[in-house]
Amino acid sequence: MLAIGFLVGVVLKKTVKLGLAIASLVGLLVATGYINLQLNESTKTTIYRVFSQAPTVASQASGLATLLPITSGAFLIGLALGIWKG
Repeated sequence: MLAIGFLVGVVLKKTVKLGLAIASLVGLLVATGYINLQLNESTKTTIYRVFSQAPTVASQASGLATLLPITSGAFLIGLALGIWKG
């Protein structure tokens, strides 16, 4: 259980770091004027489709989350170590 928690922690930490890096890069590009965030019709359609699929993705993710032993002490220690050291 400790190893599974550690791996989940490492993946979680890397995912958060990547998301923050992408958000920072987009913010920097917007601030310098290299990209423009005006919404045109195709962008609105894409955003609508993404959000209309969100409940399906959330239900699948919750189904996968039930497979993780989140009540196990060893898993939680491994998760903490993965986030901290990973």
